[in-house]
Amino acid sequence: MKRLVTIPFSHYCEKARWGLDRARLTYTEEAHLPILHAPFALRASGQRQVPILVTPHGVITDSTRILEWVDGMLPEERRLFPHDPTLRAEVSRWESRFDDELGPHARRWGYWHMLPHRDRVVSILGKHVPAWEKAVFSASYPAAAALMRRGLRISTDGAARSLEKVRRVFADVSEALGDGRRYLTGDRFTAADVAFAALAAPAVLPDGYAKWLCGRGEAPASMHSVIDELRATAAGRFVDRVYADERA
Repeated sequence: MKRLVTIPFSHYCEKARWGLDRARLTYTEEAHLPILHAPFALRASGQRQVPILVTPHGVITDSTRILEWVDGMLPEERRLFPHDPTLRAEVSRWESRFDDELGPHARRWGYWHMLPHRDRVVSILGKHVPAWEKAVFSASYPAAAALMRRGLRISTDGAARSLEKVRRVFADVSEALGDGRRYLTGDRFTAADVAFAALAAPAVLPDGYAKWLCGRGEAPASMHSVIDELRATAAGRFVDRVYADERA
């Protein structure tokens, strides 16, 4: 049996989970809270970073490597990384950019707004983890939040810079979609679309992601204007459509 070790609301974990679900692979998810996840991740792979996919044939780390592993089991017409070299290069270019420029900055901006709200954070982030982890996280919240701020370099200036980077990625995606293409690389759904939708999710909170994080109404009011701004872009509408059409 395959086992996916996650921080369940992590958008990188959602990216890997999406690939496994799309391929209809059977697996169990082992979900943990930030910081408390570390010993479980280390035991599974020797590193702290999640997602981690444990298979009978070995351990796969990193959301992109998990997508590539899943992809190797699919027929060409369903692959997220197409065989055609030119198209694959374009997919990889987008996917790498989202990993490097969108994911970290959407996360930092979201945490900046959410971490001051202890009860809300414990309730939202503790939905899919063992009860004892939620209790420990709640009891140690000031220390845990301080560690998260330090580890992710969360600050007022950092959150502002991260938001500008998110806006820049959304603008570029909106421009690419401006010619009427259905997906980022044309008419075919690929890893580029999975990566953008999953890694943009904390910034726009599409309905399909609410199970793992929250809906707009549950988010702090300080996030609402930016969420609405990003949702109104072509890129934001694309996230909503891809979740509705491709994530079920």
